[in-house]
Amino acid sequence: MLNWRASQNGGQVRLLIIEDEPFIAADLESLALDLGYRIAGIADSKASALDMAKTLRPDAALVDIKLRDGFTGTDVAQGLKELGVPFAFVSGNTETLPADAFGAAAVIQKPFTDTQIRLVMKDLARRGRAHAFCG
Repeated sequence: MLNWRASQNGGQVRLLIIEDEPFIAADLESLALDLGYRIAGIADSKASALDMAKTLRPDAALVDIKLRDGFTGTDVAQGLKELGVPFAFVSGNTETLPADAFGAAAVIQKPFTDTQIRLVMKDLARRGRAHAFCG
């Protein structure tokens, strides 16, 4: 069962990548495309991430904690939570998170493995689909 956004996009889950390191963003994008997901956008700052989340309405997001404008990934996470977008943190700064990790579906410490990211992306896709029908 697909959510309405995914069904409008040929069944593809739309993923927002929030990462300021171009090589890491490209790696995450490649892994997502390999899984058949569509990239809704790639943001490198709090402002661009929140703008993309509001206008593009992704199904899920991967969020780094330290972005181009500082340790603002947690602010982005709170915005995603308000929009009902499931997210996971992928960061080298996970020690800064509170115990509840702002409601993240997962927290992955960099450096990550492809397997870790693939598992989290699949879980986020499932959560995004469930939210579209229950949220």
